[in-house]
Amino acid sequence: MSKRVVESVVLVMGVIMLVLISALIVGSLIGSDSFSSTLTGTNTNETLTSVDNVTASTFDIITTYPLATCTLDSIYNATTGEIPTATNYTFTGYGCTIILSNVSEFNEEDLNVTYGYSVPQQSVGGVDATWVGTQFGLFIVALLGFLAVIGVIIAIVWLLSYIKPLFSKEGGLQTFAGN
Repeated sequence: MSKRVVESVVLVMGVIMLVLISALIVGSLIGSDSFSSTLTGTNTNETLTSVDNVTASTFDIITTYPLATCTLDSIYNATTGEIPTATNYTFTGYGCTIILSNVSEFNEEDLNVTYGYSVPQQSVGGVDATWVGTQFGLFIVALLGFLAVIGVIIAIVWLLSYIKPLFSKEGGLQTFAGN
């Protein structure tokens, strides 16, 4: 019986060591530059039609890269070539939107914009490294919980092997009552 307990403990310790080593490997891979990059680019002369002060106009890059962040390089009226001052519009970098102010003379007109953009990539190879890290962490927590339950069961079996002789009729506690 003690040999089985020792073998079980060695097996559990081996599994725990394997999990810890794999956690270090996965953690180092997810933290490396091969799983993260930033795509950057410039879009020149995009025309936004009928820009107004009610609905924000979104740059086309968002249809391709929904997580893009933009930097506005230039803006001008598509018809007259006039350059609106910064008080005429509000630009939002994350989400790449522009909305005109209430008093802007460019309401309902087309605007040409030139902007740079950057897109945080989850992975160069198409693997969502954040998801992998989260799921691996959940797996480790579940595995350690499972091993704890197995450890408790092994401990109870081991304890019962020592308690059982105390209650046997041949050499248990009742043999001490008459002496």
